[in-house]
Amino acid sequence: MPYGRLQVVCKRKSGMSLQAEDYPVMTIKRAWVSGVVFTLGVAILLSSVPVQAQGYDPDQMIVPPTGFEKALTKLGRGLSNVLLGWVEIPVTFDKKLKEGKPLAYLIGVVPVLGTARAAIRTSTGVFEMVTFPYSDREVNFEAILEPEYIF
Repeated sequence: MPYGRLQVVCKRKSGMSLQAEDYPVMTIKRAWVSGVVFTLGVAILLSSVPVQAQGYDPDQMIVPPTGFEKALTKLGRGLSNVLLGWVEIPVTFDKKLKEGKPLAYLIGVVPVLGTARAAIRTSTGVFEMVTFPYSDREVNFEAILEPEYIF
C-alpha cells in the first residue's frame, strides 16, 4: 500500500530506510513527466524540418555535371541504343496500330519503317559509343535521336 508524501518525509526523518514500495506514485509520475518532456523536445526539433526544406534552392545546391559525367551519359545512351535498337520494329508497329492505320499499311510499310528506324537507332548508338571520349566537352553531348532512349 503506497504511502503519502507526509509518510515518506516522516520515514526519512526517523532514519527508516525507504523501499521501492514506499514511493511508487512518485516513480510513475517522474517517468510520465520525463516522457512528456522528451516528446515535447522531439516535437520542437522536428518542427524546424519544414523550414529547412523551404530553404532548398536546386540551382545553387546541385552541381552541374562535369565533362566526364556527360561522356559517361553519352556512352550509356549509345550502349542502350545498340542493345535495344531492334525494339523500334514493334514500337513502330504499335504506334501505327494506335493511329488506326489499315492492315495493308501495317503489314507492308510498318516493318520496313521499323527496320529503318532500328538501323538508325543502332548506328547512332555505335556512333555515340565510339565518339564519347573524343567529344567537345561543351557542345557535343546532346542526344542525336528523340526520344533519347527507346523506353
